[in-house]
Amino acid sequence: MSGPAGGALLSLAFLAIGLAVGYMAQRSRMCFVAGLRDWILVRDAELLLGLFAFVATVWLLCSVLGTLGLIHHGMPEFAAAPGGPRAASSGALPAAAGIFNRLFFTTLGGGFLMGALSVAVGGCVLRQHVLFAQGDGNAGFYLLGFYAAVPVFYLALSRLFAWVYG
Repeated sequence: MSGPAGGALLSLAFLAIGLAVGYMAQRSRMCFVAGLRDWILVRDAELLLGLFAFVATVWLLCSVLGTLGLIHHGMPEFAAAPGGPRAASSGALPAAAGIFNRLFFTTLGGGFLMGALSVAVGGCVLRQHVLFAQGDGNAGFYLLGFYAAVPVFYLALSRLFAWVYG
């Protein structure tokens, strides 16, 4: 099925998945940052169980989908990205260009900043979404800043780390 009907069906499927994940996140109080914080400060592992369940679920799904041939395990190849190094077939690709590129450094920097800010506000992005859906205005400001900063962060750091392409 293709066209508008297929797009609508796909949108409804993703809406259903999003509602199910949101419901489970709200009911379980899942928050990776709070789980680690509680375990480090008071040795309470209740919220940390969500992190272990998440890792186990991802491992299981990736194993099953990999066995079925629906996903490819391994590092994605960014060599043919616009503005990046030449294609691998030219033989001029540096050995580490697939790993050490601007996407790697922006992801690393963004993850560090996101983790530091999540610790400062007391919860991860998932928890902030749940709190905002429950009517917490402070979580709304957090998410507004988060979504406004994503393109700014990428544009700033992609230029800052352009030296990787030499």
